[in-house]
Amino acid sequence: MKKKLLVPLVVLINILFTNLALAQNQIKYKAFSQNDFDKNAVLKETYNLWNNNRTNWFSESKDSAKTSYFVDTRKYKGIVNYGVTFKSKTFRGFQFLEHLSMCFLKIEITKCNFNPKDSIAEIEGFVSGNNDWGSNVFMRTKKIKDYVEVFLGEKKDTIRVCYLGNTVNKDSVGVKLRNKEADEFTVLDQFTAFYFKNYQYYKTNLAEKQPFKIKGKVSKNTLLAFGSGASYAEIFDLGSMIYDPNKNRGKKIIQRENYDCKPLITANKLVADIEKEKSQKQEINYYTYTKSAENYILTRQFGKAKEEYNLLAQKYPTLFARDIHNAIRCAILSRDFKTAFWWGEKLALKGVELPYFNAKIFNGIRKNPEWKNFSTKYDSICKNAQSKWNVNLKNELTNLLNEDQADYGLENRKSPKVLYQTTERVTGKLIDLIKKEGYPSEERIGSLVIKDTVLISFPDFNVLIIHALQQKPDNLPALNELLDKSSNALEYDAKRQVNIMGGGSCFCIYKGNLYSLKSCGRNELELKKIIFKFNNPKGFIMENGNFVVEAHDSKNPKEVDDYYKQRYNLIMKLTDDWEFYEK
Repeated sequence: MKKKLLVPLVVLINILFTNLALAQNQIKYKAFSQNDFDKNAVLKETYNLWNNNRTNWFSESKDSAKTSYFVDTRKYKGIVNYGVTFKSKTFRGFQFLEHLSMCFLKIEITKCNFNPKDSIAEIEGFVSGNNDWGSNVFMRTKKIKDYVEVFLGEKKDTIRVCYLGNTVNKDSVGVKLRNKEADEFTVLDQFTAFYFKNYQYYKTNLAEKQPFKIKGKVSKNTLLAFGSGASYAEIFDLGSMIYDPNKNRGKKIIQRENYDCKPLITANKLVADIEKEKSQKQEINYYTYTKSAENYILTRQFGKAKEEYNLLAQKYPTLFARDIHNAIRCAILSRDFKTAFWWGEKLALKGVELPYFNAKIFNGIRKNPEWKNFSTKYDSICKNAQSKWNVNLKNELTNLLNEDQADYGLENRKSPKVLYQTTERVTGKLIDLIKKEGYPSEERIGSLVIKDTVLISFPDFNVLIIHALQQKPDNLPALNELLDKSSNALEYDAKRQVNIMGGGSCFCIYKGNLYSLKSCGRNELELKKIIFKFNNPKGFIMENGNFVVEAHDSKNPKEVDDYYKQRYNLIMKLTDDWEFYEK
């Protein structure tokens, strides 16, 4: 009996030990999810990739090294802000504008298995990215195919130099850094960086949802990094995820805002500085009130806008005519005719004659019983203001404008060299005139009104200042010094000077349609300003936002239309009369 039981028992034990041995030999993979990767994501919005043929975003490298570097460019200032200056050698107008946006990569993990026996991880998934550089591009050029590079390994810290690069054609534009000649190898800055050594590598196109697959040994210091030329890197701490899972277990995953790209520099100015200025408590000044009033006008809150203009008048005895012009309209649209008459008398001090009130918006107050007394008093104030004008200053400005237009006129426009010489000569005379007679303010020479009822916010002679700013003659610093003093005295409206750059905007108008660059965020206030310009029946004089009007190119309509589809988002139709608008 005992022998019969012994045989089955031995067989059972053999089976049990055989199964245990097989279980020990079977590989036990560890699997990781998207959530694990998100918790171990590091260095957000810090690094971007400078691959082996670039020294920055826009300059080809002469470096013999073939390594790709992840570079921390957060302290990059922008070329002009390092002290680089540009001057045309051909006497043609030249403005250097730098716009820089960094886009974001999106990493989706579909599989990650780790084998503890040999420390090998197999990772698969998809990478998405914006392959339209948006406002990084200085000029329209043929689109260059870009890639996403994937690295699995341990990083090595280093330093990378940022050179000026080939940003302009040096045959036509002179370049200096702090008054010394500069070239493409001029050093602007240096940044901390890292690269990978003894790594696994994968490369895919930068586009919408491209697959990737990478496999390699993972140590406690291993990173998985994704990088592309104009995108923030996505970097994951695989070492901690696998060997120290408790390190980031409680980390909160913060979802990024829904945008493809983040603007960093706009028209040479750091966006961070712009935002910082907005957030800091600023000293209340003249433009604090006008900006607030115009924002109320944008939302048709005319009563609140009227109150802002009333506060402005209490603080400042002398106002610009454009603000008086708006204040009268706000009072009328608030049905406060008493205040409208009061503002009207202030406009008389600018020498604006009574026919100004023939505009349709004044129909109501012209029927008001107070109109007769107002009109008589207004005419007296206006004539008194005109009698105090500096006639010599006014005549000399007319002579300078004629001298300027004799060469700048479209029918007989002179060569760039002659235009530069003309502007330098006229600017010198303007400087002497302002020193002698004072700045030609509205109190000294009056406000400009055309067709009786249309107030022009900037007088004709303003073109002399614009030409000086464009041509940059040697005597420009002397003019700027005088303009700064006049601006502080609220004689020259420098804060609302027209944009002579002709660029630096996220918005563009083409064929009457309003577009925004895909790389820009949606600025609702700027959007309202632009839209208001095309729907402003009451004739307000407003800051209309920063936008560029693109002339319709009838020779290559499809090419231009395709360009807008690729780089811009259509916001809305502004006007059907776009052919007239572009003339």
